[in-house]
Amino acid sequence: MTGGGPRRAVWLDGGLVAPDRAALPIDDPAVRHGDGLFETMRAVGGAVPWLERHLERLRASAGALGMAPVAAPDEMRAAVAAVLGALGAPSARVRLTVTARPTLLVEATPEAPPAAEPGIARAISVRGAWCPGAAVHEHKTLSYAGHAWAQRRAAAAGAGHALLLDAEGRLGEAAIANVLVALGDEVITAPARGLLAGVTRDFAIALLGAREEAAAEATWRGADEIVVTNAVAGAAAVVEVDGRPVGDG
Repeated sequence: MTGGGPRRAVWLDGGLVAPDRAALPIDDPAVRHGDGLFETMRAVGGAVPWLERHLERLRASAGALGMAPVAAPDEMRAAVAAVLGALGAPSARVRLTVTARPTLLVEATPEAPPAAEPGIARAISVRGAWCPGAAVHEHKTLSYAGHAWAQRRAAAAGAGHALLLDAEGRLGEAAIANVLVALGDEVITAPARGLLAGVTRDFAIALLGAREEAAAEATWRGADEIVVTNAVAGAAAVVEVDGRPVGDG
């Protein structure tokens, strides 16, 4: 217990359970094959502001991947509300996981409130980690080993993000975020081919009028700004990639 409230609240298949008792059976597709979907969201004041966007993406992915049956949307909403009510934190991270067993697992943990201004980050690049033809990576599946490997490389280098490049050095996404590249008055971001179309990315495209284009290595390395976005952390300016400053640093 910290600050008078639980450190984690968990819903599993129909109700709240003690976090140390939450377990999936060995024949669940998540355990057997990493076959499932998840959404990670920020909650503020006991609610997830963009919940419907996350659920819409999850349902679309389940349909595209033929993953059925999965929990109904009303059950997902009820589970999210239940864990947030049990946690009682003003700001929280929520992770919702589904498989075709069907399993519904929702977890909530306290999260620091979002910063008023974008943060800063350092990054490394990982060539060959983005495969534009790999359509399965356009969905937020539990098969996350490649992204986790890239993020561990970033952490080992003292960086917060790993920028995933294709074999030619074009910039796709980051291991845990989408990426926007500012070139003068123009903003570009890679098209969602072989990468996840993040909820925050979609909002940023609409807000900034960003154009979808995979930036060549010479282009993104010469960018005025590089910004990473995700639904929990928000936006952060990348000030350095591979030890070299981005723009004026």
